[in-house]
Amino acid sequence: MSKKCIVIGCGSHASSIISIVESSVDHYEIVGLVDVAEHYDTSEEKSGYNIILSLCELLNYSEKYLDLNCIIAIGDNIKRQVVFDQLISRKFKLPNIISSRAFVDRTVVMGYGNVISHGSVVNAQVKLGDNNLINTCVVVEHHCCIKNHTHIAPKALLCGRVNLNNLVFVGAGAIIIPNLCVDEEVVIGAGAVLTVNITEKKSTFIGVPAKVKIK
Repeated sequence: MSKKCIVIGCGSHASSIISIVESSVDHYEIVGLVDVAEHYDTSEEKSGYNIILSLCELLNYSEKYLDLNCIIAIGDNIKRQVVFDQLISRKFKLPNIISSRAFVDRTVVMGYGNVISHGSVVNAQVKLGDNNLINTCVVVEHHCCIKNHTHIAPKALLCGRVNLNNLVFVGAGAIIIPNLCVDEEVVIGAGAVLTVNITEKKSTFIGVPAKVKIK
């Protein structure tokens, strides 16, 4: 039997999340979209689903909707964290959504609200916190630890025993070599190859090998 859910966020990223939900390992029925804007157009749709609520309405009348699973479709880490925290505070259910075309090893440990997209590999002994987005064809190798609210963009590669702190963004095609640690709110640019630990919060690293971007 399918579980009913709502997708929160109506930007372009929503279409990608809908695709993952529709092909997920667990079966979900999407009943509609929730717009994070207070004012919304009920005729607007993404992949055939219409907006039925604003986030404000969902939170204000949460007792009416607690039977629905909430799936966040927001790519920006900080905005996604804000929505996640609001939903958790109202006791909404935030399941992990895993594409049936992804591989997630049986030893992987996850919190809540993680999304793992098509073609991705999450290998043995990986630990995922909450509200992480593992995008298309990402590889997260053995014993990696990813905390919370992180976005790993398509075709990025985390080699073994990489540790990412909260709110990290790893750009498309980036590579992080084994045994490295990355501090909070760090951005690793598309195509970068990271070969050193990053201990400076909110820094940006680009290039091959990756070096800090001068502001």
